[in-house]
Amino acid sequence: MQRFREPETQWDQHRPPGSPRPRESRRPDTQAKAKLQSPAHSNDGLQGILQQTLRRDVNLRGYGLEANVIDNVARVQGVVDTLAEKMYIRELVTSIPGITGYEDGVSISTDGAITDNQVEMEISEELDAYPASSGNVGVQVCDGTAYLMGKVPSKEAEAEIIRLASSARGVIQVISQLRIDPELEDQ
Repeated sequence: MQRFREPETQWDQHRPPGSPRPRESRRPDTQAKAKLQSPAHSNDGLQGILQQTLRRDVNLRGYGLEANVIDNVARVQGVVDTLAEKMYIRELVTSIPGITGYEDGVSISTDGAITDNQVEMEISEELDAYPASSGNVGVQVCDGTAYLMGKVPSKEAEAEIIRLASSARGVIQVISQLRIDPELEDQ
């Protein structure tokens, strides 16, 4: 007597009882060997390391980010508050040995509505506190994109100003239109 088994998916309903499901081997021992030899098996280890790294990171653990690794390419999904956190995730993930690529599935969202004027004000406050910008850098925000304008003394100062702008809530992208002016270093 053959027992009726419920199909696992709607696609399995057309198969007669006893026939293998898609990608299922007829011999169980070959299925086990194939799993051990497949690159997906090593991806399971990388996925565990990646997920553990995200959960242990003090800056990210509260977000409940989900990670997946396929062919040594990591994909992280979830929602964070700032562009700086999103960029930090990319750096963190790509620093894990064995990960050869990164697909970004992380979105930026704030709790509640935030206007471009509020974002602009928050970035301006950060820039005012940073000596290298010293009144030579301005910001304009349009639909969450921060446009930085003005002059800075060095590439390092530009990178720090971009980082400061990225850490403001509501920023989804930073576009630098800053010019490097070494003469500002002396001021």
